[in-house]
Amino acid sequence: MLAIGRPAGSQPRPLLLGIVPYLTARRLAELYEPLRQFFERELGQPVGLETASSYVAYHARCAAGDYDVLATSPALGRIAEREQGYLPLARPLTDLEPLLVVLRDSPLREVRELRGKVVTTSDPMATLTLAARRYLAEAGLPPGPAVTVRAMGTHANSLAALVHGESAAAVVSVTALKQIGGDWPERVRVLARVPPTPPLLYMAHRRLGAPTIERLQRQMLRFGNETPEGQELFRRLGHDGLRPITAADLAALDPFVADVKRLLDTL
Repeated sequence: MLAIGRPAGSQPRPLLLGIVPYLTARRLAELYEPLRQFFERELGQPVGLETASSYVAYHARCAAGDYDVLATSPALGRIAEREQGYLPLARPLTDLEPLLVVLRDSPLREVRELRGKVVTTSDPMATLTLAARRYLAEAGLPPGPAVTVRAMGTHANSLAALVHGESAAAVVSVTALKQIGGDWPERVRVLARVPPTPPLLYMAHRRLGAPTIERLQRQMLRFGNETPEGQELFRRLGHDGLRPITAADLAALDPFVADVKRLLDTL
């Protein structure tokens, strides 16, 4: 688990920004450090940045209220809003756009050619994984009988499996492909575009209080859309800016929430 900004000794624990573990802890720290600094300035007290070892562990920490603010997976964000005491702050202007990618020199040209093969992904509970599983099933390739969907922990591991011949394709989002670093956008080719969903959600725990959360939302939108620092941050994240989370955004995630619940029931 990564922790940044935690005071030493007997000082009170900082507020925590919890980032869903879709990339390595080091890469998440690099990407989200400016956001941690923003929350620290706005809240006027130390803010730490933490992730978790898996989506299941992250979900459990959200359920326990460990995090004060979240940058969370869409489906887990809907659960956080419905069941765990978190309130919406903002979302990227861009949607989550899952992709099925293959190596640039792969002979595969159509999704149907994945029958009997392995497709790697980051985490079973990631919304892009859930969306890809639904897409494959609708394309006549139900995961399990027709194609093996194998979780590798992070996008980097999932893509590395392509290089090592452990999979024929990988599930990754447009934004994650930008964020992961290196020359991956040049090394892979899009085999199929999965229908988009609402994206990563920024949320705050209701214990911060309505006035603080309302101010955070205003200032976060201003930071992301009007300041050079925020515009650069959300450009690097592939967000293109921020807007409020709507009721329609949250309702669109309910089918994936049902998928998450089924997965949790198997654990």
